[in-house]
Amino acid sequence: MRPLTSTLQFIAIFKLYAVRIFSFVTLFLLLNTIHAQGQVDTANVQTPISKFEIGVAGGLTVNKFSSGQPQTGTNTGYDAGLLLTYNVYKQWSIQLEASFTQQGGQLLTFKDDTRYGLPESFTTKNVKNSSVHLNSLNIPLLLRYSIPLKKDWKPAVYVGGSYAYNFNVNEHYQKTGNLLPGEDIITTVTDSENVTSRYNRDRLNLIVGADLRLPLFSNVKLLLDFRYMAGATPARESYSYMEKVGFGSDIKSNSFIAKLGLIIPVQ
Repeated sequence: MRPLTSTLQFIAIFKLYAVRIFSFVTLFLLLNTIHAQGQVDTANVQTPISKFEIGVAGGLTVNKFSSGQPQTGTNTGYDAGLLLTYNVYKQWSIQLEASFTQQGGQLLTFKDDTRYGLPESFTTKNVKNSSVHLNSLNIPLLLRYSIPLKKDWKPAVYVGGSYAYNFNVNEHYQKTGNLLPGEDIITTVTDSENVTSRYNRDRLNLIVGADLRLPLFSNVKLLLDFRYMAGATPARESYSYMEKVGFGSDIKSNSFIAKLGLIIPVQ
């Protein structure tokens, strides 16, 4: 099977979801403007800022293993969880999250055990294209800075890190090889397997991103969140796309994450 071009796939997925989110935000802002025109001007009314805000958020992840090995590509997953924001001082706040996050990526593996003297067969010589999902409990801790633009707008930028615990790793693959050596009968098998034991249980990530909080109704706010999460520690150690001992390298999982959510202040 021909491997996917990871860069083009990432761009196509990013454009698709960026257009959808942009359309949604544009419609929301238009409705919000119309609503605001019919209201009494409250610009001079000072609303106390809550120390704590809680929320829920979920969205899409676009994942890719690091380029320590040349045969890697992207896949998609999901992210959903809870967040707690503590407003420390003026525009500065700290945010703690707990979420289910799918990371991972695509791997292309070339297996040839005939070099060890084994007879050629579908099992000993094949090409495998795998999509790996690291199903993780992810705990990010972020330092946020809100940019004072408008009274009801709260854009912010943030940096931080996260601890991820891989409780399950699934590999969906297509394996292609010669079914009957000497007869030139090529076949492809599709299957999946649990490969949790091949990956590190504990990982650390670095995070940089931005979010926007908009008034929705009453005290509820709409959250738009975009972040890049880069692996700081390996997801898998000594991986070799040739399955050859001594020629492997550590690979990390990097993700672009786009989320929508709801935020509620806690008095």
